[in-house]
Amino acid sequence: MDTTTDAPPEPTKVHRRWVGSFLSFLLPGAGLVLSGKKRTGFIWFSCFISFWVIKSFLVPTPSVPDIYALGVLTVVGILLTCSLLVHSFRAVPRLGVKGWLSVVVLVVVLSVLKPVVLGRIVRAFSIPTGGMEPTISPGDHIFVQNSAYWFKKPERGDVVIFRTDGINSPLLPKGQVYVKRVAGLPGEHIDIVNGRLFVDDHPIEEPMALTNANFAVQFRQASTVTSITIPATSYFVVGDKATNSFDSRYFGLVPRQSIIGRATKIYWPPNRHGDIR
Repeated sequence: MDTTTDAPPEPTKVHRRWVGSFLSFLLPGAGLVLSGKKRTGFIWFSCFISFWVIKSFLVPTPSVPDIYALGVLTVVGILLTCSLLVHSFRAVPRLGVKGWLSVVVLVVVLSVLKPVVLGRIVRAFSIPTGGMEPTISPGDHIFVQNSAYWFKKPERGDVVIFRTDGINSPLLPKGQVYVKRVAGLPGEHIDIVNGRLFVDDHPIEEPMALTNANFAVQFRQASTVTSITIPATSYFVVGDKATNSFDSRYFGLVPRQSIIGRATKIYWPPNRHGDIR
């Protein structure tokens, strides 16, 4: 007669509960997924991805209170993180070397992809020169809404950020980023008469930055532009400090593909924060 009995299964080795929270801090929802709450973990991960995307759209949007919106969204992010860590405070199976290596790889991948993806929506720049004074001063830090021209074209008066690489001018250094205001649109004819900008033989009436400045060229050379018809895919841009701005009057037109996005807000220093108009 067989009197042997089955041995009880060995208990699963687990980490301490704080490790679950730590894993979710590194990778949103990871602690919940590993503890067996896969659906809940993926929901939390989706919530954080959505929050990052919504934040990227809201912060640079004109008319949304800039520094205050950033503060509110930061508080919301902290509360979300704290709530996730509390929910993730549970035992997870021991990962071992391969498990921890997989976590590290996923964290690195997310860390690389996050700025790349969100950078297509919004970017931040610091301004070193004064060609856009008084609208933007040296030392200002600005938000640029890369998504501004996903579904529409730049308009007259928009302050845009553009790369210099696509501009064919020996005077313009390559590999740099400039900020200027759009004055002329594709298909228009631009003239500078007595320091004033004319579009199709009519003086520009708005915005005020394009009507109050003196755009007479300060130095003349072979490439100086005072009269030009803009091709279908280019823009004529100028600086608000017209007497000290290196712009389309000197280096020519800016191709549409060189424009990164619209400069919408100054977020630093605090005494200058606000919409860029």
